[in-house]
Amino acid sequence: MRLSPIPKSVEPLPGTFGSISSLSVDLDFTPSQRFGTALRIVPTLNLQATNPNAGGIKLILAPEICGLEAYRLAIYPESITIEASTETGLYRGLTTLQHISNKAPKTLPCLKIEDSPDLEMRGYMLDISRCKVPTLETLYDLIDQLTSLKYNQLQLYTEHTFAYQNHACVWKDVSPLTAEDIRSLDSYCHNRYIELVPNQNSFGHMERWLRHDDYKHLAECPDGYIHPILGKRDAGGTLKPNQASLNFMSELYDELLPNFRSNQVNIGGDEPWELGQGWSAEETKSKGKHRVYLDHLLSIHRLVAERDKTTQFWGDIILESPELSAELPNDSIGIIWGYEADHPFESQCAAFAESGIPFYVAPGTSAWNTIGGRYANAVANIKAATRQAIEHGAKGMLLTDWGDFGHHHFPPISYPALVWASTLSWNHDSEENFDDIHAINTIFFDGESEILAQAIVSLSESINTFSHKPVNRTVLNDVLFCNQEKLQEHLEKTTSKELDSCCIALTKLHRHLADKRFRTKNASQSNQELLLTIKLLLFAINKGLANIGTQSPEYDQLESELNAFTEEYHKLWLVRNRIGGLEESLTYLTKSLQ
Repeated sequence: MRLSPIPKSVEPLPGTFGSISSLSVDLDFTPSQRFGTALRIVPTLNLQATNPNAGGIKLILAPEICGLEAYRLAIYPESITIEASTETGLYRGLTTLQHISNKAPKTLPCLKIEDSPDLEMRGYMLDISRCKVPTLETLYDLIDQLTSLKYNQLQLYTEHTFAYQNHACVWKDVSPLTAEDIRSLDSYCHNRYIELVPNQNSFGHMERWLRHDDYKHLAECPDGYIHPILGKRDAGGTLKPNQASLNFMSELYDELLPNFRSNQVNIGGDEPWELGQGWSAEETKSKGKHRVYLDHLLSIHRLVAERDKTTQFWGDIILESPELSAELPNDSIGIIWGYEADHPFESQCAAFAESGIPFYVAPGTSAWNTIGGRYANAVANIKAATRQAIEHGAKGMLLTDWGDFGHHHFPPISYPALVWASTLSWNHDSEENFDDIHAINTIFFDGESEILAQAIVSLSESINTFSHKPVNRTVLNDVLFCNQEKLQEHLEKTTSKELDSCCIALTKLHRHLADKRFRTKNASQSNQELLLTIKLLLFAINKGLANIGTQSPEYDQLESELNAFTEEYHKLWLVRNRIGGLEESLTYLTKSLQ
């Protein structure tokens, strides 16, 4: 029986147990309100809480079992028993029982399971600030999927997409989440034993604020700066490391944080590109960039501590001068992020472990800036991150799913990473026995068909066969979105033969999926998204071939195709997302032929 994540120990027993539909629950304790609610909403089990004489499923609090989420599950011909030292552990056991029931709905195989996670915290972070703000229904579905995969933390990365009452000029066109939305999501997560952690960037990546006249005075470089990757920027992206910026963030925290139950806050703090180029130039020259950064980070930490919260922060700047990590408060949590297969997690985990502060690792889905994903890179990246996290005593893992430059990838492109990160952070030794195709199909497509799961992987494999391997993106993504000025530069790194070969593979995959019909909502929607993804990638190939000089459609034909794609993109976007950000995302496509 293939379960995801794979339990630590499974012992088959003789016999079977009959159907578990509508069984009552025998509790040896008085459940909390949270657990009572959770019992009623565990999918497919239809449990009835607290009926001590009914038999069926026995839930037992066993103090001798070590670990918040550890549990023992035993299925015998006459009974089912789940034991744990906490209600959280019992819930994880019920989730496993649900998986078994889904795979054997009529009779359950008798067995014993002993299980616990390798990493205490297993989180997923979704970027909701690069155009896409999902609907509440989409986020509820996501939470259900995360629950099935035994994630216990969710973060929604926010720059400007929370509806702060006195700052409407920043969010008025982006369909932000409201305080009511957050409270609803928080309750939904809480009842499924997931912690919704606020994630508000508080230092760098504040472009969406600082481009407005009302906030320019807070910018390190109010009139823009030279970005080391993107070149000239017309507005600042980093807050001044001063009291005015702290006062500003204090106001935002006072409005945002009360909507969350979590006692943690991810304050961001990564990539303050222009720090030391403007307002703080003199101080940076005398003290050094990293000292100025650390001093301001500590000030943000004090703001968070005043609100009885624990600070999470991206660790990239501190890790450039790891000796500074010794000065970090031991109630802060550093997050080591890196998205390539060869990222140096070993040395960076060692540096934070030596400092004594708790830390997470943060691999990525490898979905952003790709259109169709980087499957092999994602798997290797997650394997390395979770392995080093376990070996160096990390507190957890946070899988990141960014949306840079328009958030053009659809959710299915992230599914392989979601199942891999789940299983490797729960049970890293299960790697060799893990069937990701089966897991994707089970969790995201209700077991309807493995065709879609295989197509997601095949799609990624097809577009990553080019000899040129750009960092954190794909060749076809570069070709699709670059203008004419940059196009030749990208095409010099590939050949018409490579483009033709990829075209053949994608065309075959499109034909394979085009006539498929699926019963479940997410499977049907995912199939449409994959078909459009392939069309966009084929368009990129044709654009490339047209400029290499081979026989291909004329540019007016390419423009006609693109117009058709944008209409379809518009329709599919609105199925899962709010309308805010759509036009901006489409702009990246419409500019691709300029």
